[in-house]
Amino acid sequence: MLFSNPLVAASTAELHELHQISNQDIKRTELQLPSTRYTREDLKDLFRTTDTAPVAFRAPEHLGLGKSRFSPEEWESWFHTVAPLFSGEPGYFVCHGATVALGEVFEFLDERPRDFNALHDYKTQYVENMIDQLRRLEEIAEPLGIQLLLENTPIGGDEYFEPGKERIHPALRTPRHLLRVAEATGTRVCFDTAHARITSNVFTYMHRSRSLFAAATEKEILNATRSWIQFYESIKDITGLVRLSYAVSWGDTPQTAHIPFPEAAYAELLDFAEQIDPETPVILAGGNSEHRLKQMLETLRELKKR
Repeated sequence: MLFSNPLVAASTAELHELHQISNQDIKRTELQLPSTRYTREDLKDLFRTTDTAPVAFRAPEHLGLGKSRFSPEEWESWFHTVAPLFSGEPGYFVCHGATVALGEVFEFLDERPRDFNALHDYKTQYVENMIDQLRRLEEIAEPLGIQLLLENTPIGGDEYFEPGKERIHPALRTPRHLLRVAEATGTRVCFDTAHARITSNVFTYMHRSRSLFAAATEKEILNATRSWIQFYESIKDITGLVRLSYAVSWGDTPQTAHIPFPEAAYAELLDFAEQIDPETPVILAGGNSEHRLKQMLETLRELKKR
């Protein structure tokens, strides 16, 4: 049951945010690593000052996997920085797929006008790149006691509809590629409920309308899950962490993704509570504010009474 799972709060490497989490009597955190370098002592001071401890670190945003640009040295530096900060429990490091410019996808397709499998081939190459990269990272992380997790993605970036900022996640939007990566590398999943809600809703719409605006293949649309709970059921056996929050529609803004569950969606949350492995840590990822964290905690407490 969801209501007895170990609770973790998501945070950036900001002292104020970690204090807010600690004030809510949550001591375990998932920390988003910044793009600028932090030393081990910098991070240790943050946790010591706020009386919190890390359960997981999230890779810096610029370290997305799947593209040709890959710096194992930078990853290794971060692994060595954070590994000693875990307190005896499995230390998680959450990885993510790189976004690509939608124009890059169109250029790839334009170069192959008669190839009906071109989009599928583009996605396959992206996933195979990711598999090769994760295999290399697993070799570095495992001796340090770090367990890598790969997060399911939304459709596009936060500013997808802004001119000149049309970036998209070409894969990891449905269970199919996550299962492929897990089988090939042993890397488990960090399941983001908001992302899964976005992709399941979008692909259900696309299945009905046969729209291709999200650069999806027919196979991707037809094999997509119809709900985020069904998405979880498909990857439950390879899930190591759950990031719990809600999303509306496309979820392309901070106001529509990673927000607390509204009362109208409590039924979804109760259904999910019946499915989740009781040992899986749950990260409350409903926005980095004390108000939203309180709201999510109050929701869980209220539903626990039902």
